[in-house]
Amino acid sequence: VSVVEYPLFKYPPYTIALASEMARVTKRENLDFINVHYSLPHSTAAQLSREITKKPYITTLHGSDVTILGSDPSYEPINTMSIEASDAITTVSKYMAEEAKTSLGIEKEIHVIPNFVDEEIYQPAPCHLLETPRPRAITLVHVSNFRPVKRIEDLIYSMCILTKKEPNAQLILVGDGPDRHNIERLIDKLDLRRNIRVTGYRSDVAAMMNCADALVLCSETENAPLTILEGMSCGLPIIATNVGGIPEQVQDGVNGLLVPLKHPEEIAEAALKLNSDEKLLARMGENARKTVLEKYTKEIVLKQYLEVYNSVL
Repeated sequence: VSVVEYPLFKYPPYTIALASEMARVTKRENLDFINVHYSLPHSTAAQLSREITKKPYITTLHGSDVTILGSDPSYEPINTMSIEASDAITTVSKYMAEEAKTSLGIEKEIHVIPNFVDEEIYQPAPCHLLETPRPRAITLVHVSNFRPVKRIEDLIYSMCILTKKEPNAQLILVGDGPDRHNIERLIDKLDLRRNIRVTGYRSDVAAMMNCADALVLCSETENAPLTILEGMSCGLPIIATNVGGIPEQVQDGVNGLLVPLKHPEEIAEAALKLNSDEKLLARMGENARKTVLEKYTKEIVLKQYLEVYNSVL
């Protein structure tokens, strides 16, 4: 999208430029509809585009477009109007559908269609990446964008507890972001370099996951994290905080273990539970893979999207 810089404006009018481009592309490619992901500012742009093209638009809600930015007084009235004006609304969890109704007062039906994962890319496989033999103790993996909401410090503190009882336990941190340097300092402060590996950004996430026994996500809030589906598809049990849409993905005691928010000791206990029971670890891993194959493959999810698409045509 090209936005003209002009001294008259403090901020370039991106939403108008985006709407204009949507209208141009819709006409040029003879599109039947537009599905915008993340309502800010895309729903408003799609609504303006529809005024020109008369083609419907569908809004897919993802998280902060409802809970943080979307409900901010600076944006909420227009954001709500454009979502409500959508020809159809979807989101990836029941949790977010309820948040949209509660926070924004959305009255139109919201179709809950989950994220999907490529089960062929993310599948159980031997570990080929680590140059040293895996220890005879549990290896955890965490994948994120290292933002404060991910509460990675809780995971580091949990490793401090875990390694006192199981000195060979390992953690692989995959990703990069604003909290990375703070996390690395905390690892050094707690003298955990022997137990924690920080890889930075990786394009081979599936291969990294297959070097672990379980995936951990201890976020303060989440909608329906794709990293959980990726881990489950690789046959990993999940240890995750009982927040947001996570309980819709992780069935406690079946394909993973849910822990309370801001309780590193509970993360450590969950890891020790899996570490001490190989049969439980294997059974939860098998159930995790089964969950993906039954609910979260692209074929299953795309059918649900096609039903919504057909309803607006």
